[in-house]
Amino acid sequence: MDELKKLPILLYDEKCPLCVRFKQSLKRLEDGDKINFVSIYNDEIYEHYKLSKEECFEEIHFIKEDKTIIRGEAVIKHIISLYPLASKFSWLLESNMGQKAVHYFHSMTNKMRKDLKRKCPSCTH
Repeated sequence: MDELKKLPILLYDEKCPLCVRFKQSLKRLEDGDKINFVSIYNDEIYEHYKLSKEECFEEIHFIKEDKTIIRGEAVIKHIISLYPLASKFSWLLESNMGQKAVHYFHSMTNKMRKDLKRKCPSCTH
């Protein structure tokens, strides 16, 4: 339960190898501990915050320090702004091409995650 109180929280799919690698990569960054990672399979998160379990299984969600919930591409942009190394390149996101790159990255990783889950015989979602 204490893990649910430490904000910000990034909800991730612990059964998705792509999601686990993304989490591990963020943890390796300088200040990698500034985000609390909570599995989408932890039912307590849905009792503690106004989240839809179905939506969390479909798309990445992030609970900011002020308890604002963002999802999808907005999460990618926000994470980039949190890390000093990544934030040096955040100005690129302001351009039209940068916006397209974020959209492409998010849509492709989300598609890959769904494909991995579909091919996994032991995955329930």
